[in-house]
Order: sequence, then structure tokens, then C-alpha cells
Amino acid sequence: MNLSQLYYFKSLVQEGSYSAAADKLFVAQSTLSLSVSNLEKELGVRLLCKKRNGIELTEEGKEFYVASMTATNALDSCVASIKEDGSLENSTIRIGAVYSVQSEAWSNMLRAYRRKTGGKVHLEIVQGTTESLLSSLKAGEIDLAFMGMLAKPDPAISAMPCFTQSVALVVNKENPLSARRSVSLDELISRKVISYRRDSGPFESELGNLLAKSPKVTIAGEYSDEISLCSMVVADPETVAIACHSWLVDSFAGLNTLRIREAPEDFHQFYLCHRKHGRQRLCVESFLTLARSIEFANVTPVKVDLEELELSEALLLN
Repeated sequence: MNLSQLYYFKSLVQEGSYSAAADKLFVAQSTLSLSVSNLEKELGVRLLCKKRNGIELTEEGKEFYVASMTATNALDSCVASIKEDGSLENSTIRIGAVYSVQSEAWSNMLRAYRRKTGGKVHLEIVQGTTESLLSSLKAGEIDLAFMGMLAKPDPAISAMPCFTQSVALVVNKENPLSARRSVSLDELISRKVISYRRDSGPFESELGNLLAKSPKVTIAGEYSDEISLCSMVVADPETVAIACHSWLVDSFAGLNTLRIREAPEDFHQFYLCHRKHGRQRLCVESFLTLARSIEFANVTPVKVDLEELELSEALLLN
């Protein structure tokens, strides 16, 4: 087995056909086919099957693809790091981020980094869920990720606590609760409540700890993100959702948010994650250095009371 075989196989999977992969690699299709065939003979298993519209990976092929991605990406990252040779010029950082962390505070952090580096480093943003970003981070497809953490931390990933979010009860404006500013968990016992998945994911322990304060609250539906939760509340005014209060929630005009009295202000913790092992490129290390100097804050949007604001303005004018 050699590096060419790994790169050939990775390109074949990514392009989806022998012809497209051969064109990308500037090799003959017969060369590519022979390389994959020899790889399968060495491993003693079939990695893929030819289909009319392309290829299909076997279970062993899927496993080997992840391994080939991890190996080649690690090598590419090391080569790029060596080529940088102490310079940030023309470097690129691939930054993963869950949607809800992309607040003004997060954007200001990226701006601070651009100022620090004089705009020499290109920032490539990859959006996804905590699960998908963790997979991409481990495979070397991204350098850093702003995300939550799963209940069982991955030993290969280093996680630095950064931004936090508050949790709120999201209600339809047609719901009688909409006139309230806060609510207790016990008031939700007889209501149709939906929230995040509790069997896995980044909210497993946080949501479990909150609901333990009122065990009789029943969760009628579980979803992966705020967009899905808010959509369900918009669709059914009787449904209420326990969700992190982010800009995503505020983007739904037909909804209001209520403070949950039993919930801590810093309900959900975000982390800046990177791989523990392997050489970090200069641009990545400089980003981490900046992050370590920042005093991170809660990124829940501040709710402005218009009546109080108008009263304050009137007092100032008088």
C-alpha cells in the first residue's frame, strides 16, 4: 500500500465515478482502476461496487475511506505547516461552527483575528451540527470548531470553553403564555413541551439536569436544533419549546421567549475544539493564542423592552 493508492481511492469516492476522478488526478481510468484493484487485493476485501451511475462503497469501503481521509489530511496539514515556515501569508484556516454560535460576538472574534494577522489569513467557514463537525475535525477536514460537546468527550479532541447561551421557553404569540416574561417548570407539567434529543448530542446532560428539577414535565417531541423546534411552535400554538435562546429563535417573528426560572443563565456551553495530536500550523496556533486571551461571554440576544426604552428616552429629553 502506498500514498498514491490512498489519494486515488479518496478522490474516486469524492468524485463518485472513475472518469471524473481520473480527470481530476490527470491519470488514465485504467491506471486508477488498477490501483483500486491492487488495494482491494492487499486488503482482501471489496471496497466498492460499480454502479450504472457511479460507484457504491461497501461497509469495509466506508471504513477505509474515513481512514484514508484522516491519513491524507494529516499529511497535507503537516506539509502545509512546513511550507508556511513561520509565515502567515496566504494561509487558510478552516473553521467549523454550529449555526447558533455565529453571533455578533463570534463575528467580532473573527474580526479581531483578521486585524491581528493583517488580513493575511483566509478564513473558511464550515457550518454543521456538533456531530458532523466533530467527525470533520477528527478526519482533518477542518482545523478548528466552535460547537457543543457530546456526553462522552473524545480523547483525541481538545476542548476550550468559550461562549455560553441561556435557555428559554419558546411560545407562539397566540399562546396565553406569550404575555408572560418568565415561567416555572412546574407550570409546564400539563402542556405539550418539545425540546432537544436527550439520548445523545450536545444537550443531553444540560437538558437532563434542568428537567430533573421538575420530573413530571413530559417531553412530547425531541429535535436536533432550534430551527426545527421553532418551526413546530409556529405550526401549533399549543406547543411550547425548551430551547437555547439564540439569534435563530429571534428570527421567527411569530414567537416570544420566556425566562425559565429554574434554569442557570449559562445553560449551554460552547467549546473551541481542535485535534490534540499532530503539528498545528502557525495560523491555527495564532488563532488559538488569540482565543486564550479572550474573556468569553453569554451570547444570548438581549431582549429590549420597548416601553422601558421609550420611558428612558423621555426622561433623558426632559
